[in-house]
Amino acid sequence: MVPFQPGSPLPPDRLRAILGNAVMRQVARGWRIESQVDNQAIMANGGDVNHAAHLLISVLTCGAWLPVWLIIGLVGNEKRVSITVDPNGVVLFNGRPAPMVAPPPARPRRRQRGDANAQAIAAANMRRELRRQAREHAAEDVALARELRIGRPDLPRQYDDGGLIDVNHVPAPALTMLSGVTPEIAERIVSMREHVGRFSSAEELVATADLHPDLTPEIKEYGIFLP
Repeated sequence: MVPFQPGSPLPPDRLRAILGNAVMRQVARGWRIESQVDNQAIMANGGDVNHAAHLLISVLTCGAWLPVWLIIGLVGNEKRVSITVDPNGVVLFNGRPAPMVAPPPARPRRRQRGDANAQAIAAANMRRELRRQAREHAAEDVALARELRIGRPDLPRQYDDGGLIDVNHVPAPALTMLSGVTPEIAERIVSMREHVGRFSSAEELVATADLHPDLTPEIKEYGIFLP
């Protein structure tokens, strides 16, 4: 008998996509994202426990503290789970492969639209959470934000920031990714940026570049203003 040979490792973008799908399913079940890096995410459900210290200890102990952290989470009426994708694309929950679950019975066609809507809402909430985490990273460490290329869809990168746009640094075509920002408006923003310097908020950008106030909510949601 020929021994089993594992396949070639999957590319990083494919691993991130697999992890994103697994995280999205957990978000749809009411879980929240505590942290997400590369091919691993930590998710929680239930009451609050001071996880910052436990996360730091887990990192310092190369994951050895994770079982203790999970027990504390359970005692504190909070459930936690680590979701990891191995190089071959296998999803692991707390280090173990996800159990095989029988497919649910077919639902009436009239409910399929509701299911699709729920998945779309879960995906949108996950992207919003990624943007929140990216903003926190940028606020704490600007150099790290630049290295991760947060808000720079015009550059190659691996970090998923949820669709942020660094208004102070991206070229004009990238600014048109903001809903309502036409090529003409994008060029105006770049021109104002070159003359008056970088902006610090959506409100300042709208006032300085004489943009329509209706653009403010969109820029606040997806724009980031790195120094």
